[in-house]
Amino acid sequence: MTWYAIPYLYSAALATYIAVAGILWALHRLNRDDLLLPVGAMNYMLLLTVSQYMASKIGAFVGPFVIPMGVFTYSASVAMLDFLTLKYGRRVGYWVVRIAAYLQVLIFIINWLVIGYPPATFWASLQGSFANIMGVSARVAIASITAFLISETYDVFLVSRLGGGVLRRVGYSDPVAMTIDTLVFIPIAFYGVVPNIWLLMASQLVVKLSLVPMTMLAVWINRKALQYGYITAKSP
Repeated sequence: MTWYAIPYLYSAALATYIAVAGILWALHRLNRDDLLLPVGAMNYMLLLTVSQYMASKIGAFVGPFVIPMGVFTYSASVAMLDFLTLKYGRRVGYWVVRIAAYLQVLIFIINWLVIGYPPATFWASLQGSFANIMGVSARVAIASITAFLISETYDVFLVSRLGGGVLRRVGYSDPVAMTIDTLVFIPIAFYGVVPNIWLLMASQLVVKLSLVPMTMLAVWINRKALQYGYITAKSP
């Protein structure tokens, strides 16, 4: 691990969050709250799509642990889903997650259609590299979509049901959702492929849990800037 890996990771995660949340803050200050729902949902979809591509690069973390670069978007995507769920209700949160899952499947299909298209003569030497970066095996894709759908749906449920402030809501819901995601994703994607699947799951959890403080900070900033926090009526 290079000495700047950890501060780089946290700085990049915070910068990513500010970049996508800034437009929501601007809309709120301009009294255009009617645009917050569609823009917030688009932000969430964008973050998930970007993370799917960025995860093809694996970076150093601590000791033997490594981290997919898609985690740069993690805190920002949690803050967006928190905003959509608490401001517009659990039903909206569920639908955003379902639509996001559908779009990830669509992206996977389009990727493989593009990869399978015959390259131009001058591009042929780059085809292998392109396919390695953009292509995702069917098993990993299925694991990713399944884990995402289950963990994010449960996260919406917890965030909309738990009372209290940021510490209680995000501090409880986030680790639970991350654990579910790891327990679903790792066995589907790597069982029979990785020798020590339990070590791999433990490594992933350590990396994800290390981002919880950053996620809590992002959610706190978002709630202060957009003035939301609690659902007063139970969503059906």
